[in-house]
Amino acid sequence: MNNNCYCCLLMLWARAIRAILANQKAIGEVLLQRDRDPRKVSEKDFFKECAWAIYVARFRVDTVRKKWPELEAAFLHWDYQQVCKNIASVRAAALRVINSARKADAVIQVAQWMCQTGWPTISERLLDGLTKDNQGNFVPDPQLITYLDRLPMIGETNAIFILKNMGYDLAKPDVLLTKLAPKFDYRGDKDGVQQFASDISQLVIERISVVEAVLWNAVSSKAELSFECPRCGGQR
Repeated sequence: MNNNCYCCLLMLWARAIRAILANQKAIGEVLLQRDRDPRKVSEKDFFKECAWAIYVARFRVDTVRKKWPELEAAFLHWDYQQVCKNIASVRAAALRVINSARKADAVIQVAQWMCQTGWPTISERLLDGLTKDNQGNFVPDPQLITYLDRLPMIGETNAIFILKNMGYDLAKPDVLLTKLAPKFDYRGDKDGVQQFASDISQLVIERISVVEAVLWNAVSSKAELSFECPRCGGQR
Protein backbone atom coordinates (compact mmCIF):
# COMPACT_ATOMS: atom_id res chain seq x y z
CA MET A 1 0.00 0.00 0.00
CA ASN A 2 0.95 3.63 -0.44
CA ASN A 3 1.30 5.91 2.58
CA ASN A 4 -2.34 6.96 2.29
CA CYS A 5 -4.51 6.90 5.42
CA TYR A 6 -6.02 3.43 5.69
CA CYS A 7 -8.84 4.81 7.87
CA CYS A 8 -9.93 7.12 5.02
CA LEU A 9 -10.03 4.21 2.59
CA LEU A 10 -11.97 1.98 4.99
CA MET A 11 -14.50 4.72 5.70
CA LEU A 12 -14.97 5.31 1.98
CA TRP A 13 -15.48 1.59 1.44
CA ALA A 14 -18.08 1.38 4.21
CA ARG A 15 -19.99 4.34 2.79
CA ALA A 16 -19.83 2.99 -0.76
CA ILE A 17 -21.11 -0.43 0.31
CA ARG A 18 -23.96 1.17 2.25
CA ALA A 19 -24.84 3.29 -0.79
CA ILE A 20 -25.40 0.33 -3.08
CA LEU A 21 -27.05 -2.17 -0.72
CA ALA A 22 -30.56 -1.32 -1.91
CA ASN A 23 -29.56 -1.26 -5.59
CA GLN A 24 -30.17 -4.72 -6.99
CA LYS A 25 -28.53 -3.94 -10.32
CA ALA A 26 -25.39 -2.72 -8.60
CA ILE A 27 -25.28 -5.74 -6.29
CA GLY A 28 -25.76 -8.04 -9.29
CA GLU A 29 -22.89 -6.35 -11.11
CA VAL A 30 -20.61 -6.69 -8.08
CA LEU A 31 -21.42 -10.39 -7.67
CA LEU A 32 -20.87 -10.98 -11.38
CA GLN A 33 -17.52 -9.21 -11.22
CA ARG A 34 -16.46 -11.35 -8.28
CA ASP A 35 -16.88 -14.56 -10.30
CA ARG A 36 -15.40 -13.45 -13.61
CA ASP A 37 -12.42 -15.42 -14.88
CA PRO A 38 -10.51 -14.60 -18.10
CA ARG A 39 -9.87 -18.31 -18.67
CA LYS A 40 -13.61 -18.90 -19.10
CA VAL A 41 -14.28 -16.16 -21.67
CA SER A 42 -15.84 -17.43 -24.90
CA GLU A 43 -15.67 -15.82 -28.32
CA LYS A 44 -19.25 -14.54 -27.89
CA ASP A 45 -18.37 -13.14 -24.46
CA PHE A 46 -15.45 -11.22 -25.91
CA PHE A 47 -17.46 -9.83 -28.84
CA LYS A 48 -20.26 -8.80 -26.48
CA GLU A 49 -17.88 -6.99 -24.11
CA CYS A 50 -16.34 -5.09 -27.02
CA ALA A 51 -19.81 -4.06 -28.19
CA TRP A 52 -20.87 -3.02 -24.70
CA ALA A 53 -17.76 -0.84 -24.28
CA ILE A 54 -18.38 0.79 -27.66
CA TYR A 55 -22.06 1.51 -27.05
CA VAL A 56 -21.77 2.89 -23.50
CA ALA A 57 -18.91 5.24 -24.42
CA ARG A 58 -20.32 8.79 -24.14
CA PHE A 59 -23.83 7.34 -23.83
CA ARG A 60 -25.91 6.95 -20.68
CA VAL A 61 -25.44 3.43 -19.34
CA ASP A 62 -29.13 3.13 -18.40
CA THR A 63 -30.17 4.03 -21.96
CA VAL A 64 -27.96 1.33 -23.47
CA ARG A 65 -29.00 -1.20 -20.83
CA LYS A 66 -32.68 -0.77 -21.70
CA LYS A 67 -31.98 -1.33 -25.38
CA TRP A 68 -29.41 -4.08 -24.86
CA PRO A 69 -31.73 -7.07 -25.54
CA GLU A 70 -32.64 -5.50 -28.89
CA LEU A 71 -28.98 -4.84 -29.69
CA GLU A 72 -28.14 -8.44 -28.86
CA ALA A 73 -30.77 -9.59 -31.35
CA ALA A 74 -29.51 -7.09 -33.96
CA PHE A 75 -25.98 -8.48 -33.64
CA LEU A 76 -27.28 -12.04 -33.89
CA HIS A 77 -26.61 -12.78 -30.23
CA TRP A 78 -22.88 -12.12 -30.69
CA ASP A 79 -22.24 -14.71 -33.38
CA TYR A 80 -19.46 -12.71 -35.03
CA GLN A 81 -19.16 -15.12 -37.97
CA GLN A 82 -22.84 -14.69 -38.85
CA VAL A 83 -22.48 -10.92 -38.43
CA CYS A 84 -19.71 -10.98 -41.05
CA LYS A 85 -21.99 -12.87 -43.42
CA ASN A 86 -24.94 -10.51 -42.94
CA ILE A 87 -23.35 -7.10 -42.54
CA ALA A 88 -26.02 -5.02 -44.31
CA SER A 89 -28.98 -6.48 -42.42
CA VAL A 90 -27.13 -6.45 -39.10
CA ARG A 91 -26.18 -2.80 -39.56
CA ALA A 92 -29.75 -1.84 -40.47
CA ALA A 93 -31.12 -3.69 -37.44
CA ALA A 94 -28.59 -2.05 -35.09
CA LEU A 95 -29.43 1.42 -36.42
CA ARG A 96 -33.12 0.83 -35.73
CA VAL A 97 -32.26 0.19 -32.07
CA ILE A 98 -29.72 3.01 -31.56
CA ASN A 99 -29.24 5.38 -34.45
CA SER A 100 -25.46 5.63 -34.33
CA ALA A 101 -23.77 4.55 -37.55
CA ARG A 102 -20.35 5.08 -35.98
CA LYS A 103 -21.02 2.64 -33.15
CA ALA A 104 -22.73 0.05 -35.34
CA ASP A 105 -19.87 0.16 -37.85
CA ALA A 106 -17.28 -0.14 -35.07
CA VAL A 107 -18.92 -3.29 -33.68
CA ILE A 108 -19.11 -4.78 -37.18
CA GLN A 109 -15.42 -4.00 -37.70
CA VAL A 110 -14.60 -5.87 -34.48
CA ALA A 111 -16.53 -8.87 -35.86
CA GLN A 112 -14.57 -8.65 -39.11
CA TRP A 113 -11.28 -8.48 -37.20
CA MET A 114 -12.29 -11.57 -35.22
CA CYS A 115 -13.16 -13.41 -38.44
CA GLN A 116 -9.85 -12.46 -40.06
CA THR A 117 -7.71 -13.19 -37.01
CA GLY A 118 -9.55 -16.24 -35.70
CA TRP A 119 -10.73 -16.77 -32.14
CA PRO A 120 -8.00 -19.31 -31.22
CA THR A 121 -5.32 -16.74 -32.03
CA ILE A 122 -7.14 -13.96 -30.15
CA SER A 123 -7.82 -16.18 -27.15
CA GLU A 124 -4.20 -17.30 -26.97
CA ARG A 125 -3.04 -13.68 -27.01
CA LEU A 126 -5.54 -12.64 -24.33
CA LEU A 127 -4.31 -15.38 -21.99
CA ASP A 128 -0.61 -15.02 -22.80
CA GLY A 129 1.31 -14.19 -19.64
CA LEU A 130 -1.74 -14.61 -17.40
CA THR A 131 -0.69 -14.45 -13.74
CA LYS A 132 -2.24 -13.99 -10.31
CA ASP A 133 -0.91 -11.74 -7.59
CA ASN A 134 -0.67 -12.77 -3.93
CA GLN A 135 -4.32 -11.81 -3.37
CA GLY A 136 -5.58 -13.91 -6.26
CA ASN A 137 -6.17 -10.97 -8.61
CA PHE A 138 -5.83 -11.80 -12.30
CA VAL A 139 -3.01 -9.66 -13.69
CA PRO A 140 -2.92 -9.18 -17.49
CA ASP A 141 0.09 -8.66 -19.69
CA PRO A 142 0.33 -4.84 -19.89
CA GLN A 143 0.60 -5.11 -23.67
CA LEU A 144 -2.98 -6.43 -23.83
CA ILE A 145 -4.27 -2.89 -23.43
CA THR A 146 -2.28 -1.87 -26.52
CA TYR A 147 -3.48 -4.99 -28.34
CA LEU A 148 -7.14 -3.99 -27.90
CA ASP A 149 -6.51 -0.25 -28.15
CA ARG A 150 -6.11 -0.54 -31.92
CA LEU A 151 -9.69 -1.73 -32.44
CA PRO A 152 -12.23 0.86 -33.67
CA MET A 153 -13.71 3.09 -30.94
CA ILE A 154 -11.84 1.23 -28.22
CA GLY A 155 -8.86 3.27 -27.03
CA GLU A 156 -6.96 2.78 -23.79
CA THR A 157 -9.86 3.35 -21.37
CA ASN A 158 -12.23 1.01 -23.19
CA ALA A 159 -9.48 -1.60 -23.55
CA ILE A 160 -9.16 -1.59 -19.75
CA PHE A 161 -12.96 -1.76 -19.45
CA ILE A 162 -13.15 -4.80 -21.74
CA LEU A 163 -10.34 -6.62 -19.92
CA LYS A 164 -11.96 -5.88 -16.56
CA ASN A 165 -15.26 -7.34 -17.78
CA MET A 166 -13.38 -10.41 -18.98
CA GLY A 167 -12.16 -11.04 -15.44
CA TYR A 168 -8.88 -9.19 -15.23
CA ASP A 169 -8.44 -7.13 -12.08
CA LEU A 170 -8.23 -3.69 -13.58
CA ALA A 171 -9.95 -0.50 -12.53
CA LYS A 172 -11.38 1.48 -15.44
CA PRO A 173 -10.25 5.13 -15.22
CA ASP A 174 -13.80 6.33 -15.73
CA VAL A 175 -14.40 10.06 -15.24
CA LEU A 176 -16.23 9.35 -11.97
CA LEU A 177 -13.23 7.53 -10.51
CA THR A 178 -10.62 9.92 -11.88
CA LYS A 179 -12.46 12.62 -9.90
CA LEU A 180 -12.82 10.48 -6.76
CA ALA A 181 -9.22 9.24 -6.52
CA PRO A 182 -7.61 12.70 -6.01
CA LYS A 183 -9.88 13.32 -3.01
CA PHE A 184 -7.92 10.50 -1.35
CA ASP A 185 -4.50 11.76 -2.50
CA TYR A 186 -4.17 9.53 -5.58
CA ARG A 187 -3.51 10.77 -9.08
CA GLY A 188 -6.58 11.22 -11.25
CA ASP A 189 -5.29 9.08 -14.09
CA LYS A 190 -5.13 5.41 -15.13
CA ASP A 191 -2.31 4.50 -12.76
CA GLY A 192 -3.75 6.52 -9.89
CA VAL A 193 -7.18 4.89 -10.14
CA GLN A 194 -5.57 1.44 -10.36
CA GLN A 195 -3.48 2.08 -7.23
CA PHE A 196 -6.52 3.53 -5.45
CA ALA A 197 -8.59 0.40 -6.09
CA SER A 198 -5.63 -1.88 -5.36
CA ASP A 199 -4.97 -0.32 -1.96
CA ILE A 200 -8.63 -0.62 -0.95
CA SER A 201 -8.68 -4.22 -2.17
CA GLN A 202 -5.80 -5.09 0.14
CA LEU A 203 -7.60 -3.59 3.13
CA VAL A 204 -11.00 -5.20 2.50
CA ILE A 205 -9.69 -8.45 0.94
CA GLU A 206 -11.67 -8.08 -2.27
CA ARG A 207 -10.76 -8.26 -5.93
CA ILE A 208 -9.62 -5.00 -7.49
CA SER A 209 -12.36 -5.21 -10.11
CA VAL A 210 -14.97 -5.69 -7.38
CA VAL A 211 -13.70 -2.62 -5.54
CA GLU A 212 -13.94 -0.63 -8.76
CA ALA A 213 -17.52 -1.83 -9.35
CA VAL A 214 -18.59 -0.86 -5.83
CA LEU A 215 -17.00 2.59 -6.01
CA TRP A 216 -18.33 3.34 -9.50
CA ASN A 217 -21.88 2.37 -8.61
CA ALA A 218 -21.77 4.36 -5.37
CA VAL A 219 -20.54 7.52 -7.11
CA SER A 220 -22.93 6.98 -10.03
CA SER A 221 -25.86 6.84 -7.60
CA LYS A 222 -24.80 10.28 -6.29
CA ALA A 223 -24.39 8.87 -2.79
CA GLU A 224 -22.96 11.11 -0.10
CA LEU A 225 -19.41 9.84 0.34
CA SER A 226 -17.85 12.90 2.00
CA PHE A 227 -16.54 12.72 5.56
CA GLU A 228 -13.85 13.96 7.93
CA CYS A 229 -11.39 11.23 8.86
CA PRO A 230 -11.06 10.79 12.65
CA ARG A 231 -7.53 9.44 12.26
CA CYS A 232 -5.79 11.93 9.95
CA GLY A 233 -8.29 14.78 10.12
CA GLY A 234 -8.57 14.89 6.33
CA GLN A 235 -11.73 16.31 4.80
CA ARG A 236 -12.68 13.79 2.14
